[in-house]
Amino acid sequence: MKMTVLKEYTEGLVTFLSADVDHYTAEKGQPTTSMPVFYNPRMHLNRDISVIFTAAYQERRQMDLICEPLAGSGVRTLRYLKECPGDFEAVIFDANPTAIEIARENAKLNNLTDRVRIVRGDAKVLLLNESRERRFDFVDVDPFGTPAPFLNPAIQSMHPHQGLLALTATDMPALCGVYPHVAQRKYGGRSMRSPFTHETAVRLLMGLAFVTAGMNDCSIEPLAVLSTDHYVRVWLDLKASRSIANAQSKMMGFVRYCPSCFNIDVVPLPEMERAPPFEHIGDCSGRVKMAGPLWIGPLFDREFLATAKKVETQGGQYQKRTRAMLNLMIQEQDLTERPYIDLHALCDTYGLTPPRRQDIMDVLSEKGFSVSRTHFRPTAIRTDAPVETILRTVNEHIGAG
Repeated sequence: MKMTVLKEYTEGLVTFLSADVDHYTAEKGQPTTSMPVFYNPRMHLNRDISVIFTAAYQERRQMDLICEPLAGSGVRTLRYLKECPGDFEAVIFDANPTAIEIARENAKLNNLTDRVRIVRGDAKVLLLNESRERRFDFVDVDPFGTPAPFLNPAIQSMHPHQGLLALTATDMPALCGVYPHVAQRKYGGRSMRSPFTHETAVRLLMGLAFVTAGMNDCSIEPLAVLSTDHYVRVWLDLKASRSIANAQSKMMGFVRYCPSCFNIDVVPLPEMERAPPFEHIGDCSGRVKMAGPLWIGPLFDREFLATAKKVETQGGQYQKRTRAMLNLMIQEQDLTERPYIDLHALCDTYGLTPPRRQDIMDVLSEKGFSVSRTHFRPTAIRTDAPVETILRTVNEHIGAG
């Protein structure tokens, strides 16, 4: 048996050991599940924001016990314990015996052995077995790939009245339209290739969470979403309420998109049978693509983001990107009724030279529309202006220039 090559890392307030990423990624260039202990430095931003959001959620509801069922080196949970207020405890799982050994060592390094219990085994089984006597207030499912297999046991392991559920998905080819049949099998809805494909990825993940929660007589309240690098992530407030879940059925639907004219619309699932014909821009008669069923409701909670911003400004050892990402979420939080518009993709469709994003935002604002940037893409905006109006504004700006 080969000895694991370890390296000491620091994230936030936690110093920990894990497999030496540079050593084990020399051939493929990125971390894979073949590493003796999985750790991905590129998820640092994910963990920064997760720490902030976990602390923010504690102002809504105090937590006593949290669970990370796929823990690897344990850095995520150790950061929660060290950086979030309160004396809550944690349980973490991993099927990898080396990961369990390293996680235990990391708990010792950070003087957290009295607050974290580390168990080896299958996450799906342990989620149910380890929560029989004491349910979890927060479950963080952060797998390599899809969280779908863990979603039902995660929800069933949570506190029966209310709890925080965080889900990460890294199987972007399925979620972003490369393999729409795989998305339908795993997430219950078809994906599609589009300039806003990362938003449909987020909404497919949330749609699966809504359906799975509903099967357990629970509703979901989206608190925040994150899309960056090679993954999407959602934070959901789970509540035991059949009535709210029933009312939320109108939050499921389809996104329709024409690649030829770039127009987009959203149709709630209950209205699909009587949905009006798709409206193209101009005399376009291109083939309309469709993604779903997926979540078409809000992506952010205003009060929650305000609390998260307060937490972030109180200090903490976060990456510079963390504050910028949180600020962009706050800017776009009220404009998620329709997918974001990538101005560069819109201009490519019509053979136009992309103008400065801020110039178009200023003109749309002068015309009385709400408009913001989005954390999803640096070349995109969110607005309540119709796509045809955005296109006309771009043309006017180019002509004026």
